[in-house]
Amino acid sequence: MEQGEQFCLKYDANSLIYVSKAMDLFDMTEPSLTALGLSPSNSTPLPIKPPTKARTHPPPPNQAPHLPALAAGLRPLAHTPILILGVQSDILFPVDQQRELADALRMTGNSRVSYYELGGVWGHDTFLLDEQNVGGAIRGFLL
Repeated sequence: MEQGEQFCLKYDANSLIYVSKAMDLFDMTEPSLTALGLSPSNSTPLPIKPPTKARTHPPPPNQAPHLPALAAGLRPLAHTPILILGVQSDILFPVDQQRELADALRMTGNSRVSYYELGGVWGHDTFLLDEQNVGGAIRGFLL
């Protein structure tokens, strides 16, 4: 039996709709966290800085305005080494969003953000199938 067929037999399609909706609504901007009664940080707010590393792709003009609010929400990660892997053919987690996440983290002053963008035709499954490139990115980050 093929993998897609097995997946359909194991999971209710409606549950995937709810998971997808939850992912689409997930919002780490400071105003959203505050509206939920959460605080991105109980410490003194860090100044939001412009990204510390040059981007390889300019931010889309209609999406860039929320980056400071996202950076404010991600402030607790300002001193945490972070690896972000983007896959060009991934429609579940598009590379534009992965680049924005890296930029927002850099705006917190985090200079230990590593962003790798992978090619490949497997979409989100690239993380499972492209062991050489995914493993190389992880190895490079950990060393």
